[in-house]
Amino acid sequence: MRNQKNSLIWLAVVIGVAGAGAVVFNLTTRNDSFQKLPEFPVAEYRQGDPLWSNSHFRLVGTLDNIILESINRENYLVVIKASDTGAPLPVIIPSNLPKSPLQRQQNLALKVSVDSSGRIVASECRID
Repeated sequence: MRNQKNSLIWLAVVIGVAGAGAVVFNLTTRNDSFQKLPEFPVAEYRQGDPLWSNSHFRLVGTLDNIILESINRENYLVVIKASDTGAPLPVIIPSNLPKSPLQRQQNLALKVSVDSSGRIVASECRID
């Protein structure tokens, strides 16, 4: 009887740990839906090389400054310092993307593309 009770407790612990691991895995993969995208080509962009406007990239960096909020409050123009190079990049972030207010020195992960005018525009945003 005692062995059966210990086995049930052990089984409950194993199921609990497995369930917690599954929740953590689900949250981390769901929150980073653009993790498999290629890194934004900072050097090529800064040299003026053309980038395909329909290509999406991952840009990870720190919010250095909020330059401008559009008149209709639909977009922010910000400066992101890319994590890999430290280079400042101007990025347009639609105001509906961040789940919380943007602040200087926040770490951001963005899904971006370059529009036909050469502007970097975010389509997804995660604040780390």
